[in-house]
Amino acid sequence: MKNALALSFVCALGLAACGAPADEPAPEETPPAPAVAPMTVTILEPAEGAVVTGPVVTVRLGATVPILPAGDLTPNTGHHHLYLDAEQTAAMVPVPSVPGSIVHMGNAASEFRFDSVQPGTHRLIAVVADGVHVPLQPWVVDTITFTVR
Repeated sequence: MKNALALSFVCALGLAACGAPADEPAPEETPPAPAVAPMTVTILEPAEGAVVTGPVVTVRLGATVPILPAGDLTPNTGHHHLYLDAEQTAAMVPVPSVPGSIVHMGNAASEFRFDSVQPGTHRLIAVVADGVHVPLQPWVVDTITFTVR
């Protein structure tokens, strides 16, 4: 009889250690927050390392961020800017406009044509900035190099 009582006691302790009894509902778990995909811009054309017959170079862009005209201040949207052989400006400074070098695509276009690109290797940077030309944070940027022959 002592052995039966001891066995019952050990079983009861084991059940207690396993958690709540089966008739009690499990505590509700908070679902994880949905993952937010980072906003991106991609230079589709010319491709990285491409050799292009110049002097005309057509640039095509893709983006996961909605592209709207300059002046539209809808949060998490922007428009394209291109830097051809130019350095990016600081993060919280509006992108300047420098003919032939830093281009605003404020009409929400995703394609631009440079007309007078000299032969040689060039660096192209695409940056998405908000309605007042300040780069989105975190940066939405892509960079490639290509050659004009």
